[in-house]
Amino acid sequence: MLDGLTAFGAAQSELLRLFARTKGMHVTDAAAVVQIIEHEDAGRPLTPARLAERIGLSPGATSILLARLETAGFIDRTREHTDRRIVTLRSTKAINEAADAFFEPLAKQLNAALAEFTAKDLDLLLSATDRLRALVEAYARDAMTQPEPTGHPTDAASQQLP
Repeated sequence: MLDGLTAFGAAQSELLRLFARTKGMHVTDAAAVVQIIEHEDAGRPLTPARLAERIGLSPGATSILLARLETAGFIDRTREHTDRRIVTLRSTKAINEAADAFFEPLAKQLNAALAEFTAKDLDLLLSATDRLRALVEAYARDAMTQPEPTGHPTDAASQQLP
């Protein structure tokens, strides 16, 4: 099961790289666009800070990335919140249409494949993937709180050589 989920994740990563190539984008830019669209679709639009967390970039690197995406016409930065300092990221119609054209055929195939399962099967799969995801996220949070190792792992071994 874990091997299958790992392979599925790798296939998704490759699909993202392919989408980036077809749009002449860097894969990090494509990942940002996909995150922005997914969060918009879920009714939880991202701020630049939240996007930085989601794609693992520093605030400065995220700012440069957003400028690139805005210049390309892929995103807009809006001020929708009552606190006008808060910036909301929105995808443009052009990038939504491009993403739909690229991903929609696969989405239909995936939905058709899932339709072959019973509701009970899907509940079990959802429960299993939710539990596994939560464990990985908790592990990652715990790993971030651990101190950085000192020295290079081969330093001690190389010092023991004659």
